[in-house]
Amino acid sequence: MSRNGGLGCALVGFLAVLMAGVLLVMAVGAAHQQAQATGGIGTVGAGARLKPGAVPEKYVPLIEKAAQTCPEITAPLLAAQIQQESGWDENAVSPVGAQGLTQFMPATWQSSGVDGDGDGVRDPNNPADAIASQAAYMCDQVALVREHDVPGDVVDLALAAYNAGFGAVQKYNGIPPYSETQNYVRRIRAMTAEMSMPAPQPGGGAPGGWVTPAEGRCSSGFGARWGEFHKGQDIAGPIGTPILAASAGTVIAAGPASGYGLWVKIQHPGGVITVYGHNNRNLVEVGQQVAAGQQIAEIGNRGESTGPHLHYQVEQNGEPVNPVSFHQQHGAAPLCG
Repeated sequence: MSRNGGLGCALVGFLAVLMAGVLLVMAVGAAHQQAQATGGIGTVGAGARLKPGAVPEKYVPLIEKAAQTCPEITAPLLAAQIQQESGWDENAVSPVGAQGLTQFMPATWQSSGVDGDGDGVRDPNNPADAIASQAAYMCDQVALVREHDVPGDVVDLALAAYNAGFGAVQKYNGIPPYSETQNYVRRIRAMTAEMSMPAPQPGGGAPGGWVTPAEGRCSSGFGARWGEFHKGQDIAGPIGTPILAASAGTVIAAGPASGYGLWVKIQHPGGVITVYGHNNRNLVEVGQQVAAGQQIAEIGNRGESTGPHLHYQVEQNGEPVNPVSFHQQHGAAPLCG
């Protein structure tokens, strides 16, 4: 049951605080140590894709759309929260009055509810509104955690704030010593892993090591074009379409680039670099480790572009190669339709 602002929080005695602290160390201490060592960025985007069949199909588009609100809050995380909060009951009402799929308290809904489907009404029992509001609220908690420099994993802390209120997180400078909140974080993290697509291993050859970087239509291909040589494969799609890392690697560039408008470059094992250009928005930064299939950007129309598309480029040892052939040679699905 989510408190969303700390309403209904019971007083905790000294012994309960002590025992809850032990539970926290045992359940999530290792994850927190890793997050503190990496500044929390190690969890950003991890397990970003839903495992097929993990959630009722009708909610998948709403969850995937909401997961684009900020890079820290992924589709499997949102799905795990809903499973924990309401068990996918759109009309759920908790004993303390929390409502809908995502269990917002009425007062919190009034201040933070989002009109997710644009119909002019904010309804906690409407899945489009509830899931959009959930993602927005979680992203707000991530921002508060960073603004107030609360130590620990930003996602764990955002989950704790969703359950107990950010005031409690700030008061205890971490996950509050409430058994309900600690168990909430632990269960959702476990379910997130269960609902996530496993990250393929880096490198070529094995099926799944390379994935299609964006859904769309193959437009301009690799080779001669307009008196010049086109070094990549264009994939046409609507602005905002997710761009995914084609394989695991390290981001070596992310920002403005002449001709490309806004790009991302990823270094992969074996001297392979992939380039993603004309992006509407980037979701990664230089130095970040990414998994195959992790969202890194959105299709856009920036730079020297005649329409919304992804310019996808593959380089081997500094030389551009045909991305379509490269994906075929590495056991990947067809690059685009």
